Amino acid sequence: MTDPRQRPGGERGVALVLTLMVLMALTGLALAFLSAGALEPRISRNLGDAARARYLAEAGIEVGYNTLVAAAAAGGGWSALLATASADSPWVALPGLAPAPLPGLPTAEGTYSVSIRNDAQPDDPAVTGEAAVDPDAALDANGVVIVRSTGSFRDARRTIEAVVKRPLSPPSTGASMRALCALSNWREL
Repeated sequence: MTDPRQRPGGERGVALVLTLMVLMALTGLALAFLSAGALEPRISRNLGDAARARYLAEAGIEVGYNTLVAAAAAGGGWSALLATASADSPWVALPGLAPAPLPGLPTAEGTYSVSIRNDAQPDDPAVTGEAAVDPDAALDANGVVIVRSTGSFRDARRTIEAVVKRPLSPPSTGASMRALCALSNWREL
């Protein structure tokens, strides 16, 4: 009779092989979790940088809007700001806004650059909501321009475009030019 505690000869070392396979699977899982954990801080940093770049672009839109309002309030239109624009190169940097840090902050905290162009391109009525476009890129006849601001922080860049409209007739007494100029059709590129 055979002893029941004795194993047949073909099952020797099975426990060792199974243990090694389980250890290899657990090692693979541990490495996967470690690599995902190392990637998460980078993803978080990129997300924060992109948000900061977008906020800088929004600040650039506001500063550009203020520059346009000041030019309109000074009695002139926006043609003086568009003087160097052409059909081949329609974007013109606003004075002092290419690239500039936020006031009071160093350049390492991010920059924005602001440029404008006249609504002189054939597909601009879809962007501006106006029926007709200006015939010349350097002459603003209808009081509508497109402002583009690009915010940059570390490796992140965000660009926003907005349409700015001004009244063609001078404001009545007591009316603020800032209240009469309109910012519309805001889009992120």
